[in-house]
Amino acid sequence: MSTKSAKSKSKGNGIDEKDATEIIAGVQSMYEKIPAFIRPMLPALPDILRRIPSSAGKYTLNEIIQLLDEAYATGRLKR
Repeated sequence: MSTKSAKSKSKGNGIDEKDATEIIAGVQSMYEKIPAFIRPMLPALPDILRRIPSSAGKYTLNEIIQLLDEAYATGRLKR
């Protein structure tokens, strides 16, 4: 019998279980900051991310965040 290691992967996605728990908790925390009456109008974060063009797959998440921050700052992307 083998025991699960602390670095076990989350089911089917290759993310360490500890990291997966942290990511999910962070996203949940973000959604909880949005007023409850607005939440039903927002798509789920996975649905939003699926709409990002496949060309974004060439870049890290940090690079995409930096690009979007710059786009907001320069008015190329509106809130």
